[in-house]
Amino acid sequence: MSNINDEHKIQLIVTGGTIDSFYDTDQCTTVCHDETAIPDFLAKFANITADEYELFEACMKDSREISNEDIQEVSNAIINSKSSRHIVTHGTFTLFESARTLMAMLPDNHGQVIVFTGAMWPLVGFSPNDAGFNLGSAFVAARLTTPGVYITFNGKLYLPTDQEGLH
Repeated sequence: MSNINDEHKIQLIVTGGTIDSFYDTDQCTTVCHDETAIPDFLAKFANITADEYELFEACMKDSREISNEDIQEVSNAIINSKSSRHIVTHGTFTLFESARTLMAMLPDNHGQVIVFTGAMWPLVGFSPNDAGFNLGSAFVAARLTTPGVYITFNGKLYLPTDQEGLH
């Protein structure tokens, strides 16, 4: 059993996106799971146990359907968490836009580390894929960066203002 207290846990906020989807052959596209598959992956393949993070499922949506209200819910979860380090999993189409929206919602000097990540291929059902690497990169970035809002993708760390998207 770990001795990690709440303030040292990373808050994992899921919003859906391809990283947390499956391929639906009838629709010929990826569709978000009803519930996140990330905790199972973390336990099985990354040896990151549930006592190391606090899970908050904001929504399970394609990022093109994410609203300002959804990002406000993410902001509220961050502000109300005892953790000061957060990972937000998100779809890639609007990932940078959502990171900028969140940055504008947070108070100045919020003192939080917030790392957005996503994937071009689902975490479950596609091998190899970029999802596990991006998720692992987000955990490293959340543990090592200074307060601010970041995006990690394909082994790189971005600021929300660096670019528009990943497509």
